[in-house]
Amino acid sequence: MGEEAEMGVGTLLIFIAMILVAAVAAGVLVQTAYVLQQQAESTGDQALMEVATGFRILAAYGMTNLSVPEVTDLYIKITLAAGSPVINLEHVIIEVTNGDTDVSLAYNLTGSDVGYFGATQIRDTYPTNDWTTGEPGMTQGDIALIHVNLSANSLSLASQQQADLLIIPKHGIPTYLSVVAPSVLSNTYENLT
Repeated sequence: MGEEAEMGVGTLLIFIAMILVAAVAAGVLVQTAYVLQQQAESTGDQALMEVATGFRILAAYGMTNLSVPEVTDLYIKITLAAGSPVINLEHVIIEVTNGDTDVSLAYNLTGSDVGYFGATQIRDTYPTNDWTTGEPGMTQGDIALIHVNLSANSLSLASQQQADLLIIPKHGIPTYLSVVAPSVLSNTYENLT
């Protein structure tokens, strides 16, 4: 009887050891699945940000210097694309080319300096105001007016001349805009869209 009891205890110990090994293996599998899930969610969030983030152009105007007949300043009315998260204009670059000169512009308050563009908030959507002097953030429904001083950046836009702009957020899809100055520049402000 003692020998059978010893075999039973030995079998029980082996059974308990197998359960412990299975539990450890299950724990490793659960941990691996959790890590993979977190990585997949992070990748999905990044992909969504890259696809959904961007601007939509509502209008583009040019301010003209009638004595020289050329467009000296561009004003671009923008809003966020559908589904876009908040975009801080401090992290946006605007590339402008007129065929002769290419410039890359960063944000500053006035937009009148060389190498910079400015922006003014036209409409803020309640209840979130992400637009402050140092942090010009745009949320869904907001409208901003971007100012590009062409003459300060050695660019000009004579009659029937084309300029191409690329508005590039830190993450997301760049927004392309092509404007052509009218054949006759007779107004202080010309519609370029």
